[in-house]
Amino acid sequence: MDKKQGKLLRDCLVVTAFLEGVSVLVVEIAGARALAPFYGTSLKVWTSQITATLLFLALGYGVGGLLSRRPRDANIVGVFWVAGIWLGLFPLCRGLILDSTAGAFGVSLGSFLSSSFLFGPPLLCLGAVSPLLIERLDRIRSGAGSAAGTLFFVNTLGGLVGGWLTALWLIPTMPLRLALVGVGLVLVLIGTFWGLFLRATRSWQLIAAIFVCVVPSFFVWKAPDEISVGGLTQERKAKVLYRQQSTVGLIQVLDYDDVRVLLLDGVTQGGIERESGLSHFGSTVFQSALSYRFHPKARTALVLGIGAGIVVKQLEERGVDVTAIELEPRVVEVARKFFGFPESARVLEEDARTYLNRTEEKYDIVFLDAFAGESIPWYLTTVEAVGKIKKSLNPGGILVINTVTSADGHSLGIQRLESVLLEHFTEARLFIKRTPEVALTGATIIAGDVLVAHEGEVPNAMKDRFRKDIAVLVKSERPALGGLRPGTDDWHDLDYADSEVRSVWRRHILNYYDSVALQD
Repeated sequence: MDKKQGKLLRDCLVVTAFLEGVSVLVVEIAGARALAPFYGTSLKVWTSQITATLLFLALGYGVGGLLSRRPRDANIVGVFWVAGIWLGLFPLCRGLILDSTAGAFGVSLGSFLSSSFLFGPPLLCLGAVSPLLIERLDRIRSGAGSAAGTLFFVNTLGGLVGGWLTALWLIPTMPLRLALVGVGLVLVLIGTFWGLFLRATRSWQLIAAIFVCVVPSFFVWKAPDEISVGGLTQERKAKVLYRQQSTVGLIQVLDYDDVRVLLLDGVTQGGIERESGLSHFGSTVFQSALSYRFHPKARTALVLGIGAGIVVKQLEERGVDVTAIELEPRVVEVARKFFGFPESARVLEEDARTYLNRTEEKYDIVFLDAFAGESIPWYLTTVEAVGKIKKSLNPGGILVINTVTSADGHSLGIQRLESVLLEHFTEARLFIKRTPEVALTGATIIAGDVLVAHEGEVPNAMKDRFRKDIAVLVKSERPALGGLRPGTDDWHDLDYADSEVRSVWRRHILNYYDSVALQD
């Protein structure tokens, strides 16, 4: 090989290392998002995904090292082809694997097994790439250390690009199945390039590899526009009006019976009666009713997380000046297009915690109703975060939190949250709507320094439908217990403290919705 050919080969190896690094991060991040509708987005799920990624990359490094002992030009072609073809089959395998594991093995083990089956083989093959490239580069220019340094440097830069590319472009703009199939197609093309460049394979093998990956991509599985809801006992059809990945999860809008609901990774974020436009779910009405009960003269409110925008609408009907904070612009668009969220409502598109960190504004009421799937972001429930909320309240102001707990209202997670609240507020009160034979329930918490209940009627048309429920809710009142170590920015176990409650919720979702409803 002359000098010119050697330089060309080195450049090709470096570019390949970069693209392999990009691919690994796309698979890792997009893979975690693929698990979210079935397992949620808790620390357990991300830990499982990262663990599976590192495990199979490590195995791939070992396999690549073994292959490098007996160098063959076809090795590099084969690992790219296997990785690409496996990813190309993702749309066909996803439902089968996730249906089999979700709910059967728990969140940690189930998400790890799912990730291992769906993404382990391609990650193993991608891990084998680096040793093969180093061996090939060392053949051109002796010095394995120099070769490894160059390739790992470029490979890591590729990973940085892949991470940003996935988070800022792929996930927000296209279905996960297309993103992963697209990566698979790129990997097959890289393998095909090396097969041609090194003349390591026959032409019919190249054609077959491209055919196997490209043809399925033209018939890639698409989530249906009509799905089953209600489980086996109350099965009925729901029309999917909207389905889109976003920075916070899979956003969907469904119509069934006379109801329209907003889902985020399969978890209901709000819903309305289509004919009247009024709330179909009590949780939003309970927040509004209890906020009025404990602060009837409120004139300003801060809403952290808008969901379908129903709480904001209720507050504006009472003449309250509302500032809403929402991280994902698509949630705002969906709330306005499908749920009548008023165009006049003031919405700031940023993370709730960053807003609390910087704001100097004061409010009479702060509503914390932010959910990432079935979990409140932990960093909004720490001593420091609640301290920021307390600072943003006017004298006599109250904090209203919407969350879930066990049926008896004493889950570890809710007690942890109560302990945090009592670090800053003189008192806090818990209200739950108990439902027989249900393992978990919605909970509304009111926190303030002076909580005095106002007995007047709630000035809201929706009170009529939920009048009895509100009466039951008021009777369920109990003071916050506290007594546990409060979570802080440095230490918080919310993902573990309420893991059983969240697991029950996730199992209910899997039983209620057809599994295809959780795919994009």
